[in-house]
Amino acid sequence: MRTDSYAKTVTAGLLKTVNSMYLVKILAGEYYNIFRKRHLYKDIQISDHQEAEIQDLWERHYGKRISTRWHRLYQSYSGHFNKRYFPEMLFTTRLERKLNNREVGRMISDKSFLAMYYRDIEGVRMPDTYLINNSGIFYTGDRKIITKEKADSILEDKGEAVIKPTLDSSSGDSVALFDFRGGVDQRSGRSLDEVLASYDEDYIVQEKIVPSSSLKELYAGSINTLRVITYLVEDEVFHAPITLSMGRNGNHVDNIQAGGISVAVSDEGVLGSEGLTFFREVHASHPDTGTLFAGHKLPKIDALIRVAKEMHEKTPHMRIISWDFTLDENDEIVLLEFNIFGQSVWFPQMVSGKAVFGEHTEQMIKAMRRR
Repeated sequence: MRTDSYAKTVTAGLLKTVNSMYLVKILAGEYYNIFRKRHLYKDIQISDHQEAEIQDLWERHYGKRISTRWHRLYQSYSGHFNKRYFPEMLFTTRLERKLNNREVGRMISDKSFLAMYYRDIEGVRMPDTYLINNSGIFYTGDRKIITKEKADSILEDKGEAVIKPTLDSSSGDSVALFDFRGGVDQRSGRSLDEVLASYDEDYIVQEKIVPSSSLKELYAGSINTLRVITYLVEDEVFHAPITLSMGRNGNHVDNIQAGGISVAVSDEGVLGSEGLTFFREVHASHPDTGTLFAGHKLPKIDALIRVAKEMHEKTPHMRIISWDFTLDENDEIVLLEFNIFGQSVWFPQMVSGKAVFGEHTEQMIKAMRRR
């Protein structure tokens, strides 16, 4: 007769297999990403002294040498050598999995829960929510269960609205802008029923944020997202270099992997001198508006950093979190979403020329060796 112990062993084996398959998928994706960018870094040379600096750092704290392809890739964008660059491959396959509890993460990563988690944080708001779908059940923005007919009535003449999946989404995947009038999306000509059916379930419908004047001056066609990565070292929350991503060519999606431009932002809110694309196009000004990046200042970045750190303290079991913010037309800080799995540390390093963990790189390397 099968015992509880046997069942637990089988379950553990299945989970290990699933996790192994997931890890293989991530590894394959990272190898593909670095392979398709080889033309960017193949001619980047690092000196013998620089190579020795990198390998000494990793051998002392990780116990082995590493490939410098990621160091050379980041350098190919920024022009800056930095021995503390953190390879994306090691972050996604090892460090993130060490820092964040996956079981808890699966429970809290639903993006429709953000308002419940962080509504008591001063100085930040969430986009107004018109409709939520969780596991096929419809809710109002204030979490009252409603019928499909009521859901349709809420949206049929809502006008502009953003729909995004609440689970397993990243890099702006499936986030889309609609304009509902008379039950028809004016942008695509599809009916409301067709649009909602395409998302199936687990999605949220929210207001379209109108960006602040300081962001619209750069590019008015997208929300323009500020990425703030916070991480925990011992008993204190720190933040990585901040980046701003903007759309271009009339595109409303600002993600760098979807054709956008990213630029470094100082802790004082001042933009760097160059905006970069995924494949290393360099822009001193936004190609659509002509606005120069160098010296352009954004308001409330100090408050943004404070808010991100306070929210991290309210998020248990997670030692690294990627927050996406924007500034609305009233210069209010708006939290768009957070990411605790499938985060990326390559583009803050690529854009800024700074190591994502800075002086804490050694602690993060050591963290990968802990059981």
